[in-house]
Amino acid sequence: MLKKHLKKIVSLVLVTMMAIGMSITAIAAEPYQNELEAVMDTSLADSGQVTHYDTTTGEMLVEDGELLTFDEVAIPVPKGSADTPSERGIEIYLVRAGIKKTSGGEFTWYFNVDCPTSPFVKPNIKLTAQLKGSFTTLSGSYSNVGGSVYHTYTSNSEYGVDYTWTVPAKTGYYYVAYTITDYDNATSGSGVTTTALSNRTGHAWNFNFSDSVSGKSLPMPPANYAKGATTTRPSNLADTYYNTYTANTGVTLNRSLYDVHHIRPLAYGGSNAYSNLIHLPKATHTQVTSWWAGY
Repeated sequence: MLKKHLKKIVSLVLVTMMAIGMSITAIAAEPYQNELEAVMDTSLADSGQVTHYDTTTGEMLVEDGELLTFDEVAIPVPKGSADTPSERGIEIYLVRAGIKKTSGGEFTWYFNVDCPTSPFVKPNIKLTAQLKGSFTTLSGSYSNVGGSVYHTYTSNSEYGVDYTWTVPAKTGYYYVAYTITDYDNATSGSGVTTTALSNRTGHAWNFNFSDSVSGKSLPMPPANYAKGATTTRPSNLADTYYNTYTANTGVTLNRSLYDVHHIRPLAYGGSNAYSNLIHLPKATHTQVTSWWAGY
């Protein structure tokens, strides 16, 4: 594990030592309100497969793949045993989080942590996590989703284990803010994950497609579309789209490779206008349509 993250650790050591050299005062941990203790969970994560019945087409749509998992966050925390900052060194904590299960209208979120810089005797720490969410757009206003959760680590066996908590399952943009308090050294550090869009079944939006000829691209959707169709799909929609595409670009697409997709689905108020349509590779279209079934 240590070898795998060597480059990341070396880089963080250099950056952190510079910061420590500027001040020997340990950074105070961010105060959290309404803290709850997370629950140890050694069970396996859900497979992530969800089946939906499309009442419009009569098809069975299958959402496949892992549930939302954030990229690992490396958090440097200065040691406090030496007299001068340059002699202190740092601990590196690798924190992971994501959705472990979805059931009964709830997300079960998890976090776990390792400390590769102390492979034999792990530090005594408290890891606090605060889930944040925006239920409009990626650039919208983020607020706490439930209270903060924590676990206090007092033995090696607690490292690498999932600790979980639940919140209502809701389509939204999410990230997690962490604070680590090192009791052995009376120091602390913090970090945040990237932001991800999840539907209500816990699957992340991870689709990308752009067409350089027309300038069309598939955007990340808002999280607050209300369900309700205002129109239906005409039988000649694909013909109209491809003919308009050719008229605008001078390029004729190979229809056998693509499906015509509504960027904002009709079921959520979308229209049949050319501006709301995009051609997607067939496999991508199947995945995107299944994701929307869990919206």
